[in-house]
Amino acid sequence: MVAALLGFALWRSDLAAPQPPGAPAATAQAAQLPDLPEVPARKESAQVSYGRPAQAGWAKDFEALKARAKAGDAVAQRLLAETYDGCYMVNFDREGFFKELQVRREMLGDPAHAAVLDQTAQERALRCDAVDGGAIIPLALIRGWYAQAAENGDLAARLMDNALSQEKPDAAESAKLVEEVLASNDAAAVFAIGNTVGSTYRGAPDDPLAALMIGERSSPAWQVAACRMGYDCAPSSILMGSLCLATNACAGDGYEEFLMKSQRTDADRRDLERRVTEILRLVEGQ
Repeated sequence: MVAALLGFALWRSDLAAPQPPGAPAATAQAAQLPDLPEVPARKESAQVSYGRPAQAGWAKDFEALKARAKAGDAVAQRLLAETYDGCYMVNFDREGFFKELQVRREMLGDPAHAAVLDQTAQERALRCDAVDGGAIIPLALIRGWYAQAAENGDLAARLMDNALSQEKPDAAESAKLVEEVLASNDAAAVFAIGNTVGSTYRGAPDDPLAALMIGERSSPAWQVAACRMGYDCAPSSILMGSLCLATNACAGDGYEEFLMKSQRTDADRRDLERRVTEILRLVEGQ
């Protein structure tokens, strides 16, 4: 999996929603897309059947998302990259995916949590069956769609593309990018800062933003702020499904609740809340 863990997502029901205020319109057309690799045929070890065939609606939704991405829609291009990213390991080795989950399932002491892990894994496999028919996904395909979405103006994709290319901006560029995200009112971009904070920011010590970009609670602060702005952090979200699959965090919490519980002390939780409040204040322009 090439992106930060909590950036994983599959297609969403809000995919047809308008772009945030001030977001630049996509300019690329299908003919201007970069040369992306063909999706190879599904390999033998990925052909093991676990559950029902992919629901027809999921396949239809995926093809619609892919068509919008090819037509030049920047948000759809990012969502397509996230979708491919979320299915990379599942489609690469389906049998290995379930074998690993079985090992981790046995570590869960609560049968209810184990049942959530089983259900989440089954649903993820079925969703990924709808992604190019369950074919193996080249890493270059994920990188290519993030890069294209970034070029067309999607802020969250630009942050992910910077992180994946390991090109850290200088102090002036990083401060400008963070200011752009704060002014965008774009929950996905705010969440992406939390995912990529170490790669996004290289500010000067006297930069007012430094206090929000440095320290172990900087990443969760941006992510919680995004949740409160409307990013899908619900217990039923793809985000929490990915967390359950990757870390056994299958207790049914939403992401904000999970992060708050993860803090070691009440003082840590207060510090996290203080950071979240300040980020939201800056987003609102107060």
